[in-house]
Amino acid sequence: VTRADGSRHEGYGGILYNLAVLSALSPSGVSVCPITNVGRDCSREILDRLEQYAGLESQGVCIVAKPNNHCILRYRDAASKTEVLRGWVGGVSRRQLRSVVDADVILINFISGADISGRNLHWLRGQYEGNVYMDFHSRSLGRRRDGSRFLRRPDDWKEYLGCADIAQMNELEFELLSGHKANEISCTDFLKRQLGRTRCLIVPRGSQGCFLIRRLGATIQFTSISAPHVAKVTDTTGCGDIFSAGFIANYLTTGKEVTAAHYATKLASWRVGFDDFFKIDLGAFSKKGRSETSGDILRNSQRNI
Repeated sequence: VTRADGSRHEGYGGILYNLAVLSALSPSGVSVCPITNVGRDCSREILDRLEQYAGLESQGVCIVAKPNNHCILRYRDAASKTEVLRGWVGGVSRRQLRSVVDADVILINFISGADISGRNLHWLRGQYEGNVYMDFHSRSLGRRRDGSRFLRRPDDWKEYLGCADIAQMNELEFELLSGHKANEISCTDFLKRQLGRTRCLIVPRGSQGCFLIRRLGATIQFTSISAPHVAKVTDTTGCGDIFSAGFIANYLTTGKEVTAAHYATKLASWRVGFDDFFKIDLGAFSKKGRSETSGDILRNSQRNI
C-alpha cells in the first residue's frame, strides 16, 4: 500500500480483515469458518496468522500450488486509488463449500472477483436457507494482462446479486450497476426493481456514513446513517471488509439491520485513524460500543416508501 502522503505499508489483508473482526467481535460461542484458497508462497505465514484467531475453524482453507493474490494499492487521496493484482489462486470448490451449508450467516467477499464461480454460487444458494451477505466490491473490477484493475459492469451481475439476502456496494459500484448516483430515490428504486431476492441493500459512503435500504413487507425503508467525525484519516485500506464483518458480528447478536449498520459504520470509521489495523485492540472498540446508549445507536434518518 502506498498512501497519498507517500508512506508505505506492506502486510496481509483481504478476508483477514473479515476474520480478525468476526473472531474478536462475534458473540461468544460463534465459530468462524473461512472458505478460501491460499497460494503456496504465503501459506505458512497465513496459516500461522489464522491460528491466532479465537473460534476460527480452518478446514475450508485450501493451499494451492499457485502464487497467492498480491494486491498493490496506490492511493491518490483517502477515497481514490489504483490497484494491481498479481498472482491467482482460483475459485473455491464445491467440496469446500459443502462444509458451510449449515452456517448461520455466509459472507461472500470478492477479492480477485473470481473467488466463486456463478455455477458454484447458485449451487450454494440452492443448498443454503440462511442469510447470504455479499460484498460485491471486487466483482466489479476487471483485470488487464498487466494485472491492473478497472471498474466494469459484469454481464452476470444480476445472477450474482440474485443470490444475496444482504448486498453491499460502494457509491461507485452502485452508480456502475444502476446508472444513477446513490440517493434515496435511486437506491430505493434499485432494490425494488433490480434486486428481486435481496431484502437489504447497503451502500457505504466513506466519511459520509452509509445508506441502508430494506424491505419491510410491501414497504421499502430508506435509512441514512452518518459516520463519526475522524480528526485525522491515516489509512482507509480494508474499510469495506471491516464494515461487512462488523455488520455481521452485530447482527448475530441483535438481529437488527439498522443497529448493525450503525455499528459497522462506527467500526470502519474507527479503523481509519490507525496505521496498522492488525495491531488494533478490537476489544477496546467492543467496550466503547457497549458504553453508548441505545439512543446513540439508533439516531438516524428513516423514511418508509
